[in-house]
Amino acid sequence: MKRFHFGLLVLMSFAATLTFSGCSENAASKNITEGIIEFKAVPVDKNSSMAMMAPDKMTVKFKDNYCLAEMNAGMGALTMSFISDPKKNEFVNLVSFLGKHACIMNLETAKRVNHYFPAYTVEYPKEVKQIAGYECHKAVLKFADKSPEKVVWFTKEISIKNPNWSNPYYQIDGVLMDYELKKYGLELHFTATTVAKATIDQSIFTCPSDYKQIAPEELDKMFQGFY
Repeated sequence: MKRFHFGLLVLMSFAATLTFSGCSENAASKNITEGIIEFKAVPVDKNSSMAMMAPDKMTVKFKDNYCLAEMNAGMGALTMSFISDPKKNEFVNLVSFLGKHACIMNLETAKRVNHYFPAYTVEYPKEVKQIAGYECHKAVLKFADKSPEKVVWFTKEISIKNPNWSNPYYQIDGVLMDYELKKYGLELHFTATTVAKATIDQSIFTCPSDYKQIAPEELDKMFQGFY
């Protein structure tokens, strides 16, 4: 059972890629600064022992460059949320499972923890495609250590400033629409599906008072030793 619990926590760690967007086919919804986004999440390796427990979606709420990403697993027994606060330059990781824990990272710590790709450069082929109604551009990450390239698609048609400052794709100035993330031996493919205008309560971007604050190292210990 303990092994199963750690597995759920590991799967939720993917949401560290906090800044994302989906889209609507309604042109009037483009360039909005406030709304709700849905992502489809699919395990890259469907034969992985953890694939059947993987979350199948991620919800992102955004307003005035603030973002909140939410995922859940285990029939709602575990929830993990990630808050990107552009004014305080803070990245907040909230875990609700057998207690409520909050890890608040400043800019330096967030970079150390979340910018875990090897050094890379980005090339932008002149390729575009529509993803759920938005024009998306292709970006290819080329790693200095010759790791396999990563291809992502992003859009400039959603108004979130510096959307990737707290995730590994920090060099890309656009909202990620289609990408993969691998962490703790697991890899998920995220694809934006919808975005809708909505009135977002600013308070959701604040760490709840009933969460116990822990250091990043303590959070890491929750995942260590699983594999």
